[in-house]
Amino acid sequence: MNKQFFYLLLIGALVLYTGTFFSCSDDNDDLDARITVIEGMIRDVKEQLENLPAGSTITSATQNEGIWTLVLSSGQTITITPTSGGGGASLELVEKENSIVITVDGKDYEIPLVTGFHSLVYSPEFTDGNVNVDVNGKTTVRFLVKPSLTTATLGNATFSIGAAHELKTRSARDFFRVDGEVTLDGDYINVPIRVLDIETAGKTYAVVLQMDLGSNTFVSNYFNLVVPADFTGMPEEIVAAKLIEAVTDYTELDNGFSTATLPEPTVDVLGTFNFKDLFTELPEGEVSFELGAKTYQNDNVNQGNRYDVFRNALSSDGTWELKARPGTNGDAPNAEQNSGILINVIVNDVIVHKIYWKIVDPIAEIPNAAFAGSFDGSPHIEYPEDVVWEKGARIYNFNKEFTAGNFKPMHDGGNFVQAFASFEVLLGSDYIIYNDGDELQLGELGAKLAKHSRGLYWRNRQTSIAASQRRNLDIPAEQKGNGEIIAGYDGIPVAEMWDTFGFRVINNGLEMSDKYGGNALRVGVGLRYEYAYGERGIGHDGALVFFWINRRVSPPDVTDPAPR
Repeated sequence: MNKQFFYLLLIGALVLYTGTFFSCSDDNDDLDARITVIEGMIRDVKEQLENLPAGSTITSATQNEGIWTLVLSSGQTITITPTSGGGGASLELVEKENSIVITVDGKDYEIPLVTGFHSLVYSPEFTDGNVNVDVNGKTTVRFLVKPSLTTATLGNATFSIGAAHELKTRSARDFFRVDGEVTLDGDYINVPIRVLDIETAGKTYAVVLQMDLGSNTFVSNYFNLVVPADFTGMPEEIVAAKLIEAVTDYTELDNGFSTATLPEPTVDVLGTFNFKDLFTELPEGEVSFELGAKTYQNDNVNQGNRYDVFRNALSSDGTWELKARPGTNGDAPNAEQNSGILINVIVNDVIVHKIYWKIVDPIAEIPNAAFAGSFDGSPHIEYPEDVVWEKGARIYNFNKEFTAGNFKPMHDGGNFVQAFASFEVLLGSDYIIYNDGDELQLGELGAKLAKHSRGLYWRNRQTSIAASQRRNLDIPAEQKGNGEIIAGYDGIPVAEMWDTFGFRVINNGLEMSDKYGGNALRVGVGLRYEYAYGERGIGHDGALVFFWINRRVSPPDVTDPAPR
């Protein structure tokens, strides 16, 4: 049992003059006030404990600078500062294996820990509370785990850095990782942590450990991680890489870096392969692979969450499998940076290769003219005026409906539907996009390159609300509209489209909700191809076509918004 008593030391303000102590009545009043506050706090905790719902358990217990926060299954939160107040009042907290005991004025209140509960608490080893990293960027941190783990349970747990930030500065979760085997030490676990980036040198970070065990996630309290000023990153002994013949452009650069292109189809970047298979020989020892630090990656790799996507694709044993869309092939945005994704090869904790692996983006090689097709500007087409779009929900598939071409009038002489029905983009003899006569769709290669991507998708460009001419309704002429856009509704926000008028552009076309009231619409849309490494627009500009609905006809009782 690990019993922890915390006492609040109350110090009266004493003033020393010429070797004699004088007490001030104001200071005594202040001391009395503080004692009253403490006694009030103790009474509040006691009242909470006296009125706990039957069967309450502790689902979370965290401690920060002596203050405990207990979250109960009932939803209550109890904050406890173990202390000693005036008049004999006291508050103590004891952690047991499967419960926590709170003692208030000598009376024990024992609350069980919920089944599966684990607490993970950093256990300082030195008086300053800091964890010092060695010059190689490594350290081991000790944590108390309750209830205790077994070797078998520990084997099912995974560990990661849950959060980290340089004190008083910035977020830095990517700078550290759990590196190596976590070992049991009685009720404690020893967690090896490694620094990943030389930018951390000479700085102190507040770090949280995260433990995932089954379906539960547990986080520790913060501990200070001190990186020495002479940390220069992992030691390097760079040697020339010995690669397979399929890698034809291996080139050594300055400062131990090198560059090469991933050879396809020898490896399938959008599938699964192992970087080890690209080497004819690797230095002897324990070999591992890691994504190079952000400092050395180009801006395209570091943009947004791309670095995380590449990092999650690479396992330490060299296995590569993209689990999300990177949105780039890693080409550098300018000549000042290196194209490719920097991957380090590490042997016995020493970097031996630092290679920028370039990924071929075959779509980037296709000229813009191929995606422009024979489309001409941004024409207007109208749904047949003898068909009314009724109120209510529906899905309208542009890829099919525009292929069918059932529109009249068409303000471009019919060129749009002809261009749409015959549109295709090829890479060699392989279709990226084609129209099979029923629907515009991706070819086999286009679908493969669109892994983790939307592929063909429509997006709103400029959509407006119009006043229908209502030709089908037997109503007075003054109640009919002119089929033109209502003032103030030319290009309305996307949120207003959906929340107020009940329609929106989705990936494959147009969606109406139950809110759609049959309004006349001019829906301006663009079509794009999104694939793993980027996007390409179809047509000559962002707005491929303006599609009119209910311009000439209308459901009964449609309400047009007033001009604004």
